[in-house]
Amino acid sequence: MFVSLNRKVIYSILFLFLVVTTIFASTFYIIYGNKIQNEQLASIQRNQQYIDLLYKNINMTNEFRQILNSYPNIQISPTLSNTLHLTHYEEQLRSEQKRISEMLKIYEQRYNAIQESLNIFGISSILIIFIIFFVGLLISKWILNPINKISAVSEKVSAGDISVRIKNIKKSIFMDELDKLILTFNQMLDNLQNVISQIKDKETFLQSLIDSIPDGIRVIDKKYNIIVANKAYYKQVGKAQINCKKCYEASQKLSSPCNPDTFQCPVNDILFQRKKNLNVIQQFCHAPNRHLSINAAPMYHSGKVEYVVEAIRDLSEDINFSHQQKISSLGFLSTSIAHEIKNHLGALRLLLERILDKFYADKDDSDEIKSNLLMIYSELVSCIDVPERLLKLTRNSSEISQQINISDCISDVVNLLDFEAKSLGISIELSFPNTDLYIIGNEADFKMVVINIILNALKAMNNNGILTINIKRNKAKNIIISFTDTGVGIAPENIHRIFDPFFTGSTNNIKKGTGLGLSIAKTIVEKIGGNISVSSTLGSGSCFTLSFPPIKTVAKK
Repeated sequence: MFVSLNRKVIYSILFLFLVVTTIFASTFYIIYGNKIQNEQLASIQRNQQYIDLLYKNINMTNEFRQILNSYPNIQISPTLSNTLHLTHYEEQLRSEQKRISEMLKIYEQRYNAIQESLNIFGISSILIIFIIFFVGLLISKWILNPINKISAVSEKVSAGDISVRIKNIKKSIFMDELDKLILTFNQMLDNLQNVISQIKDKETFLQSLIDSIPDGIRVIDKKYNIIVANKAYYKQVGKAQINCKKCYEASQKLSSPCNPDTFQCPVNDILFQRKKNLNVIQQFCHAPNRHLSINAAPMYHSGKVEYVVEAIRDLSEDINFSHQQKISSLGFLSTSIAHEIKNHLGALRLLLERILDKFYADKDDSDEIKSNLLMIYSELVSCIDVPERLLKLTRNSSEISQQINISDCISDVVNLLDFEAKSLGISIELSFPNTDLYIIGNEADFKMVVINIILNALKAMNNNGILTINIKRNKAKNIIISFTDTGVGIAPENIHRIFDPFFTGSTNNIKKGTGLGLSIAKTIVEKIGGNISVSSTLGSGSCFTLSFPPIKTVAKK
């Protein structure tokens, strides 16, 4: 229970005053009053004894007179005769009674003096109480009120409001120590507000600085608390984990730190194992299919390693960059072929057309020379169509989605890679439905997926290998595209990692690549809205399956 200092002071003074007054009044009455009362009782008893003696003397005198009257012959001395007069005793009795009466008056006066002293004491007590209240008002005004103001403002400051100030309207000539304290307190709050404002400005600048970094950034202390993070990081962990204070809770949805025996934890390795820099690849629970490259480094504070700074890069960005590089290279290659080959082939085509029109226009097509020339012309037209198909890989490379004819796209890619397949002694078999099946996406991206899968299949097979491409619908009306090869297959311990960025898993029979082809394919397929999976038997071959929701079915003409 809160009791103000003002009440404490007043209640304490009143309590002490009442205690002292009670003790004084009781002591005064007990000691002085009892003393007077005892003296009065003693005097009354002594006077009463004296009066009793006088009465006894009077009685004895009366008896003695009776004896003398009975025996008149008895002679007594004059002195004794005088003592036998009653008048003498009566005068003494009256004198003693008068003295007792005067003594009683004196005691009454003394009792009255005590009563007057008590009255004076009561009036003095009232005056003292009035003085106490007056002093209390002065204490409240000069001391307690300023302290209450300081206390009220301190409570608001402790609650986080540093804009409040203590009002003090006294003039400078009447200022006391508490007024100076209030002035100093207000100046301290002004300085504190300025410092906090500067700190907030610096924090805002630093937060804006790290928010401008495209990679995810977070700083973690020894208790696995996330001290600082940027927007890219919160995007990586998802909105549901924004308020998570622990790194393992935000990244992996765990209630305790990750087990270092089964999970490589940068915080444990750097802060507790004293490693310098660390580079690991992890998946966050928000997007388990995304692979994140985490570069962790120690952060020193006061000469000690107290924090870990993690730079988290989404490898899908590198995959997209690699994909753009491939598209750009193919576009450059296609443009070069179009300019270097198409012009020459076009000149040959014009020359051949001129020869046919000038020398063989009147001859029948069955003529051997004309037939051979027409065959050359047909093959020449087919050769001119090759750079056209290459150019299609770079066209429509924008993010605008469109309907993609699956059969046509796969046929274009197969025609493009047919020469390479035949040079390796590999045949490609196509099994397409009677109707054209469509998906929504970017045609160039989809062709890149088919290229990556077919190239991987060609690398995995030797001479006499067979690649079978099958397109069909399942019972759920989903479009299923399967690429089945007769290659070396994938080891069981590697099959779950083949879509990881930079993972090659190559054997002696397979040419080692960059490890990005299947990652690019997986990213593009999921971007279109499909799904990619793989099944494999080591030594027998592999089957990559693409699954897309149906869009439209058009009958072939």
